[in-house]
Amino acid sequence: MALILVLAGPLGAQYAPMPQPPAPAPAAPSVAVPKGKDESKSALPAAKIEGVVIARADGRWLGLALEGNNFKLHFYDKDKKTVKPDAARASVRWNPVGKTGELRTVLNPAGDTLVSPLFVAPPLTFRVFLTLLSAEDQVLETYIVEMRGP
Repeated sequence: MALILVLAGPLGAQYAPMPQPPAPAPAAPSVAVPKGKDESKSALPAAKIEGVVIARADGRWLGLALEGNNFKLHFYDKDKKTVKPDAARASVRWNPVGKTGELRTVLNPAGDTLVSPLFVAPPLTFRVFLTLLSAEDQVLETYIVEMRGP
């Protein structure tokens, strides 16, 4: 009989009522914008860099993405707004998963981006060695980027 009471005691503790979460805080009163103020500037979403974000030494940004299984390099200013490329082209090399050796391609201008003609086969998880080149084929900048695709 004592054994039954010992076992029944802990069962009651398993079904104790759960504490209720605290009530949500009341909403802050809305603030009216004076007539002379521009609402569109405050309502703009934060700038988003496409692909892997690369910070440059001068405060500007790069975004290396795999779009349609091709490399695309986007250039951004200090405010993370898209700008024209300041490099004539870029060179990319990587070691694909499941293959021996490395693959290389050149990213050429296409509008406001640099795009590779080479199709990148999945899996899209590898280290990329990126080199920005001038029109005279001088190395401007180099980066090592970890790509983590689906």
